Amino acid sequence: MKPDLTDDDARWQAIRTRDASHDGLFVYGVRSTGIFCRPSCPSGPARPENIVFLETAEAARAGGFKACLRCRPDQPETWAVTLPRSLTPGRSI
Repeated sequence: MKPDLTDDDARWQAIRTRDASHDGLFVYGVRSTGIFCRPSCPSGPARPENIVFLETAEAARAGGFKACLRCRPDQPETWAVTLPRSLTPGRSI
């Protein structure tokens, strides 16, 4: 069961701890950069006063935000399947 994250303090805590269990429940936009991210984004969190919480990636795009290229919040949660290093393109086996 996923937690109810209607409280901004709980959402901010999820961002600070990069809690992947909250991915899909909300995204956050950073006003200073115009980028939106998943709660688990590996990028450092922005200042709290620059963050706006949004329910969906569609809402973020409608608000003028672009998707983060690190966490890809506009892609399904399972997009980041990690390949073994030996199968990574450009590496020999």
